[in-house]
Amino acid sequence: MKSPSLESGGPNAAAPGLSSPEMMAYYGNRGLMWRNFSMILLLNLGWAVSFTVINPLIQLRLNNAGVSEAGIGNIGAVNHWVYCYAVMFFAWKSDHTVTRFGRRIPYLFLSAPFIVFAIVMFPFCELKWVLIGLALLQMFFMDIKAATIPLLNIDCMPRKLLARMDAPSKMAMAALSFLALRHGMKLSDQSETLPFLLAGAILVATTLIGGFAIKEPPVRNPSTEGFRPFSAMKIAWRDKRAVVLMISVSLFETFQIAFVTWVWLYAQNALGMTRAQTGLCVSWGILFSMCAAFPLGWLIDRVSPYRLLPVFCLICAGAAYCVLHARTPLFLTLAACLSYTLNVFYGASDIMVYRNAAPAEIGSVTSTNSFLRGAYRGVMALLMGHLISRSGGCYDYVFILAAALTVAGLVPLFIYRRLMAQPPRKES
Repeated sequence: MKSPSLESGGPNAAAPGLSSPEMMAYYGNRGLMWRNFSMILLLNLGWAVSFTVINPLIQLRLNNAGVSEAGIGNIGAVNHWVYCYAVMFFAWKSDHTVTRFGRRIPYLFLSAPFIVFAIVMFPFCELKWVLIGLALLQMFFMDIKAATIPLLNIDCMPRKLLARMDAPSKMAMAALSFLALRHGMKLSDQSETLPFLLAGAILVATTLIGGFAIKEPPVRNPSTEGFRPFSAMKIAWRDKRAVVLMISVSLFETFQIAFVTWVWLYAQNALGMTRAQTGLCVSWGILFSMCAAFPLGWLIDRVSPYRLLPVFCLICAGAAYCVLHARTPLFLTLAACLSYTLNVFYGASDIMVYRNAAPAEIGSVTSTNSFLRGAYRGVMALLMGHLISRSGGCYDYVFILAAALTVAGLVPLFIYRRLMAQPPRKES
C-alpha cells in the first residue's frame, strides 16, 4: 500500500509539542496508547485485506470489459502522478487541520464513502467507460487516504515504540492477506459480486469503529501560509547527492512494481490460470516475505548493505527466471516468493534516504522521495502497459525490462557511495 511515511512530520517530530503538559499526558496514558494501537490496527487490517483482494479483481474486470494493458497502464500512470501531488498537499493540509475529530480522521471520513461507493457499484456495471470512471474515482480518494491516514501511527504512538508497534501490524496484515487471497479469489471464481460487497461491508465497519474510537493527540497547528509544493524539494535536495540516492531507490523497486501490477493479467491471459490458482501462488509469496523479513533485516543491519548487493542481484535474476518460465503454479509461486523478498532489500535502501537527514528536514526528505517514487511508478505503468499491448500481449518483455532496471539501480548507488566520500555541495 502507498504511504507518506513521515512526510508531514506529526507531533512526534516537533520537540516543543512534546514538552507541553497536554502532550506529555497524552503519550503517558498507556491505556489510551493501547486502545489507539488496537483501533489503528483494526482500521489498517480492514482496508489492507479488502484491497488485497479487490485491487486485482478491479484490474481483471477492466481487462475483461475490453480495457487493454495499455489502457490499464494509462490509468495507473494517471493515478501515480496524481498521488505525487496529493501526498504532499493532503499531508500538509492534514497537518494544519483543526477539528474535534483530530487532524487525520476527517480525511478518512471524507474519502471512505466515495471508495465504498465505487467498489460496491463496480461488479454491477458493464460499460467500459463507467468502469474506468469508477476505478479512477476510487483511486483518487484512496490517494487522499494514503496521504493522511498512515500518519496516525506516527501521531498516536511514542517515537521509541514505533518500530515495535509496526512489526506485529505487518505480521498480522501478512497473515490475513495470505488467507484473504486464498479464500477471496476462490470465492471470486464462484461469484463476481460477493467479494466486492464483502469488502464494502468490511470497509464500512472498520472505518466507523476505528474512526470514532481513535483519539488523536491534542495538536492545534492552523496554517499561517499557503501550500508551496516545491519548497520541500528545495530543502531535500539542498545536498545534491540525495538526488542520486533517491533515483537509485526508485529503480530498486522496478521488478516488484512489474510483478504486483501485471502478475494477475499474466496468469490469466498468458498462463491460463484461474484466479484461485493465482491467489494461491501470490499468497505464498506474501507469507514467505513476512517470514524472511526479520532474518534478512537483521543480516542487512549486521553486514554492510553494499556487501549484500550480489545477493540482491541473484534474487532479482531468480525472480525474473521463475516468472518467465512459469508454466506451472510452482514456478509462479517461486517467482512470488522471490519478488516479495526483494521488498526487504528495497526497504533497507529506502531507509538510507532518511538516515542522514536532519530531524528538522525529515518531512521534506520523505515527501520529496515519495514524489519522485510516484512519478517513476507512473512512467513505468505507462511504459509497461504500452509495451505489452504493442508486443501483442507478451508480458515477458516487461519482466525482462523490470529486472534490468532493478539491477541498474546499483549504478547510481555506487555513484552515491563515491560522492559520499567527498564534501557535500549544497545550494545556498
